[in-house]
Amino acid sequence: MGLLNKFPSFNFIYKNAAATFVRFPFTILSAVLAAVVGIMLIESEKQLQEYVLQKLGMVASLGLPLFTALVFYADKNLWDKSKRYGLQTAGIALLAIYYFSLPENAESPNYHLQRFMLLNISFHFLVAFIPFLGGNQIQGFWQYNKSLFLRFLTAAMYSFVLFLGLTIALASMDYLFGVDITWKSYIKLWIVISSVFQTWVFLAGVPANLNTLNDSQEYPKGLKVLAQYILLPLVALYFVILITYEFKIIFEWNLPKGWVSQLVLWFSVVGILSLLLLHPLRERTESKWIKVFSKWFFRMLLPLLGMLFVAIWVRIADYGITELRYYVMAMASGLALVVFYFIFSKAKDIRIIPIVVFSIAILSAFGPWGAFAVSKASQQNRMEAILIENGMLLDGKIVPSETELKLDVKKDLNSITSYLIGTHGKETFDRWLDDSTMKSLDTLSRASQEKELTKLMGFNFYKDLYNFGSGKNKPVVLRTEGEIATKITGYDYFLDLDADYLENRVNTFTYNFEDDTILLTFSSEESSLRLFSLVEHERILLAEIELKTPIAALMKKYTSGGVTDAEFTFERESKDFDIKFYFHRVFVKKSDDEFTISSIQCQVFLRKR
Repeated sequence: MGLLNKFPSFNFIYKNAAATFVRFPFTILSAVLAAVVGIMLIESEKQLQEYVLQKLGMVASLGLPLFTALVFYADKNLWDKSKRYGLQTAGIALLAIYYFSLPENAESPNYHLQRFMLLNISFHFLVAFIPFLGGNQIQGFWQYNKSLFLRFLTAAMYSFVLFLGLTIALASMDYLFGVDITWKSYIKLWIVISSVFQTWVFLAGVPANLNTLNDSQEYPKGLKVLAQYILLPLVALYFVILITYEFKIIFEWNLPKGWVSQLVLWFSVVGILSLLLLHPLRERTESKWIKVFSKWFFRMLLPLLGMLFVAIWVRIADYGITELRYYVMAMASGLALVVFYFIFSKAKDIRIIPIVVFSIAILSAFGPWGAFAVSKASQQNRMEAILIENGMLLDGKIVPSETELKLDVKKDLNSITSYLIGTHGKETFDRWLDDSTMKSLDTLSRASQEKELTKLMGFNFYKDLYNFGSGKNKPVVLRTEGEIATKITGYDYFLDLDADYLENRVNTFTYNFEDDTILLTFSSEESSLRLFSLVEHERILLAEIELKTPIAALMKKYTSGGVTDAEFTFERESKDFDIKFYFHRVFVKKSDDEFTISSIQCQVFLRKR
């Protein structure tokens, strides 16, 4: 009986859940809405309905941290019910404005998805500091965030165990009783648990009286173990690697690699997180080293900051600013601000860290100084400079170049066009196009707009130009010009093959007709395409194309694109069929003098004899 008495009763759990809902009504309703939207999206088959649901899901996702932050702010200031609901009503109005600011259709530019992520980040960091703004509340701020961190881990563990248990139960019902449990059921279950259950459990354990936290000296031993014996050794390892690399750069007088910026940022994040976790121990006699480490950690970051800014500037100087480069630069600037603050400020207030992240995310999301306006202007200027340099602007409007464009120029124009159309929309080209051309673009999909614009510049839109490799081992894309438009008159069957990841195995593709089953196989080792008829489980070879020889000949003639229809068409005959193979694209990976075919796009036509 003693052990059973330790378990909470159903009545206690119910009252605790009800009290949590009363305290966080709009947060939990946001979680419920997010779950409902997620389930409806799984079942939805209409694109318009899906997009409306996606917008509702985005609003619900933002509501989770926003309403939580507002409740904590009201709790800390001991507001009564009328003020609390007034504040959360303002939150509802803010989310409504955001909903109606979203584009009307899914084909719209996708920068709003990045704005959603920035707002989500900013609202989560708002939760971290808003109750403890002002005054000498650093200890309360730390205890409050410690509680949030531990509640998140607890809720995540409970959610995982619950999901695992229910998943096993459903799988058992499926196996033992023949109940039809589809994969969608498991996804729906995870959506409900991860959004509603996990949110409810997380909120249920957050302290109700935040004003008492400033006097709390509680420090979990688990956090000290995590920070002192796991995170700090990682910080030391990262620092040795990065500082060694910096000496290598200086010794060889080479510019840093682009991805080094990510390493420096991760090193900084892990180091700062370690210091935050250990912060309350810095004044204890046995832990004075933490204060010393904190002082020197930020000084050690100075040379790495220099390398970070050089790496970012090299990329921007070569390719201009995009949103991703803007975010890296913004994070580097925020890191520099934090570093200089902790080096030169006497206060050493750790609340500055979430405030800086919140401010950067909000400032990046809006305004002429934001990521979207700055990136769009940078790439438009880059596009105009290339057009002018190659004589492709006549009276300010785009015209084809009078000479054949270099491959690198095509790549740059292609890349900028894809970025501007995909992220900011066709309106970014209105300064270089007349009204009739702009209207014609309205009738096209986003992908077709990209292709049409590059045609106006005098070349075809090739995403296939952007492949891995360089020099003699650079991949080659052999393809015909334009889109696929092939006469099919006189043929009985049409097979469409668009296959990737073909290297190092035999790939088989099955096509079923009323009376026939046709197999199309590609052997990477032999570089051969074979066509079979399947009769009573026996394969009967109809035709074979050995691609090694013709592809090698075409690679000597073309570096990318440009193959004529005649060069990419092969005809074969069998006892029962006349067969035509028409290739549209072949992606070839080179390794010294050898090559492998990794993807094929072709059409096969069969006519019964």
